[in-house]
Amino acid sequence: MLSVEDVASHFGLRPDTIRRKIRKGGIDAIRIGRTYRLAWPDVWACEDGPMPKRAGITRYQDDLLCKKAIARALRISVRTVERWINDGLPTRNVFGAVRCNPHDVTDWLKLRGVDLPQGWWA
Repeated sequence: MLSVEDVASHFGLRPDTIRRKIRKGGIDAIRIGRTYRLAWPDVWACEDGPMPKRAGITRYQDDLLCKKAIARALRISVRTVERWINDGLPTRNVFGAVRCNPHDVTDWLKLRGVDLPQGWWA
């Protein structure tokens, strides 16, 4: 089970945002005492994207990246990342915020001939 802080880190959002979404019913959670606990399937259900298949579960547990984080890690402009998104870079929409799974970014760029080092986003 994940904490609110774990989910906030995964989505790149603040813990208060996750708590607010839980209270409003935007994400399922179990309340234990004064804290909430969440399961990965409930977290992924909030992402506007395909549910991870059994073989890809671990890759979808990595923290998602915003456009700015991708641009910073690859030393490119945010406009370039936005262009890639328009060209088909897979995204996951989380409560209205555009996020990308780092493995999806790596796979998509490799298909276009860009070779990235393992864990470039870390």
